[in-house]
Amino acid sequence: MARGRRREPPESQVKSHVQGNVKVGNDKETLIAALTHCLPYMGFPRTLNALACLNEVIPED
Repeated sequence: MARGRRREPPESQVKSHVQGNVKVGNDKETLIAALTHCLPYMGFPRTLNALACLNEVIPED
């Protein structure tokens, strides 16, 4: 890691990616499907964190 650079928390990165996906037309169902496919690779705890970020950016109807 470069000296003097602050590392932003992964949650803020996930939220910005969710916002970007929403802007290009992806809906919540599509993003949840993508998370489901990534679950074996990133693990259950990180998937839950990503789902929480997704629900924060795109609240329930």
